[in-house]
Amino acid sequence: MRGLDTPVLLDLLHGHPAARRLLEESGDEELCTTEINLFELEAIARAERRHGRERRLAALDRLRHKLTVLPIDERAAHVAAVLASSHPRAGSTADYLVLGAAEVAGVREWVSDSITVVPSAPARLKVRQYVKRSHK
Repeated sequence: MRGLDTPVLLDLLHGHPAARRLLEESGDEELCTTEINLFELEAIARAERRHGRERRLAALDRLRHKLTVLPIDERAAHVAAVLASSHPRAGSTADYLVLGAAEVAGVREWVSDSITVVPSAPARLKVRQYVKRSHK
């Protein structure tokens, strides 16, 4: 299972070529994200101009149903706390909770544009750097 961080999901919603390539290379692999990432996307969708808000929220709802959504539950919070205590300055609370949920779910790779999550990731969880290249 491959996990997708908020910037990757945002690029998917906007149809960015780098995000589409990532989907193509994933093939039939199960894709996931967390409730935190979907919260961030919904907050962005609601904060932007009023015009088009319903369309953005509908697109987010369609995306939600195409992904496995990992919960932030007691086990995820426990793993996140262990990670945070091991790497206290490496990431935000949200980063730790996302990585905790990924670890509990057995995600093999988390795709993110944030380098702050790398030092705090569990040893068996590969964090892949998402690079959005411009296209011409």
